[in-house]
Amino acid sequence: MFASRVATKLVGVLLAFALFGPAIAQEDQRAEQARLAAHIQVNPTDYEATYRYVLLSTELRDYEAAISALERILMFNPNLSRARKELGFLYARLGSYELSAQHLRKALAEGGLDAVQVAQIEAQLPDIEKRTQANRLYLRIHTGLRAQSNANFFPTNSLFQVGGVGVASAAARKSDVNSFQLVQAAHDLDFQNARGDQLETRVTGYATEQFRLPQYSVALFAGSIGPRIHIAPDLYPGLSIKPYLTGAVSMLGGNNYLNAGGGGVSFGAQLNPDIWFEPGAEWRTISVKPLPGSFNFLGASPYQTVSTLATGDVVTGYLSGSYRLTNDLRFESRVAYSRAWAGNPQQSSNQVDVQAMLRYEFDPPFEIIPRRWSVAPYGRFTHLAFDAANLLINPFTARRDNVWIGGLLVDLPVSATFGFAGNAEFARNDSNIQNFKTENLSVSFGPTAKF
Repeated sequence: MFASRVATKLVGVLLAFALFGPAIAQEDQRAEQARLAAHIQVNPTDYEATYRYVLLSTELRDYEAAISALERILMFNPNLSRARKELGFLYARLGSYELSAQHLRKALAEGGLDAVQVAQIEAQLPDIEKRTQANRLYLRIHTGLRAQSNANFFPTNSLFQVGGVGVASAAARKSDVNSFQLVQAAHDLDFQNARGDQLETRVTGYATEQFRLPQYSVALFAGSIGPRIHIAPDLYPGLSIKPYLTGAVSMLGGNNYLNAGGGGVSFGAQLNPDIWFEPGAEWRTISVKPLPGSFNFLGASPYQTVSTLATGDVVTGYLSGSYRLTNDLRFESRVAYSRAWAGNPQQSSNQVDVQAMLRYEFDPPFEIIPRRWSVAPYGRFTHLAFDAANLLINPFTARRDNVWIGGLLVDLPVSATFGFAGNAEFARNDSNIQNFKTENLSVSFGPTAKF
């Protein structure tokens, strides 16, 4: 409980800093922006002052002001490759990818850029050009090693309840290291109807191989597909609706474990380049397979009656969103409520899930590295409440779980395509049933590839 209170206060401090700190700093920045605006109005060929004005306006997300300043100095000197480069990146921020690509290609053709500036364009231009195409495929691969302090998800105090009676286990939790492979693919097919409507396909594949506990090796394949339709592109260009189908197949220890399929609908609301919301609802039917070696008890596998997951249906409502507080700092969050119906009331449940992340981007230590690095502290809280007590575990108490997760993501690209990524995470489940009280510290790291 003490750790939970400390974590809650820490999250509160981080949110207060994220929400109010940038607003205070912006007052001084806007005063400096106004001073520079007056200066370059009188001295339009003071390029260094103009670049400072553009940088400051970009940090304030006043992209139109920055674009106007760059276009003005290009009128005086059309051969300023640096100004054209900055103009291309700004148009990309506003979603004008065709215009962005034109400026970036021209900046490269004109020359006059140093090696760092050339590397920045060459790293970003393929993605920008891809966004101008009707058929777009994005691929990210991440592999590496992951270490866990509690790889078998054993109760922290090695105590179990069986029929309401406490039992001390002779076994204990075990640490382990596993290799992992993650593949994420996204495909967008533009309908070319001048509205921006497109068919979106998302696929994820994930697999692990445990070194000491192979029975906990997992494999997951999940995907979704559906059209994103802009509701009123002329009046509200950032408002869209997306009905979709979704499904997943997973393996545990080399055996089919869980299969799911269903559909949902989400509403995208891009209020401006910095604020995005997506409310939605989803239904899935779930089939959980008994593991080999489980025996029948009154016609049902004990695994099926004790497991947290069970065959049934799940309905979820959610709200996702992101807000760029500064040019370097973005806040991302998701809130969801799920209702699960299973054949057994002790496996039917209500779940509330809250997630938050602060993503901070910064320049890498070497200028020749073309992409920015990022660190992202995050937190997650999940409350899980089951409808009834499980007679096999505790006939008098319905299970209640409070899961607390905190961690840090790092993304360190070293070229336009390759880089490294890592994650450190601590997870704790404060359950009212001894069997499900767990703690786990995990650390992972490995190379990434982006295409």
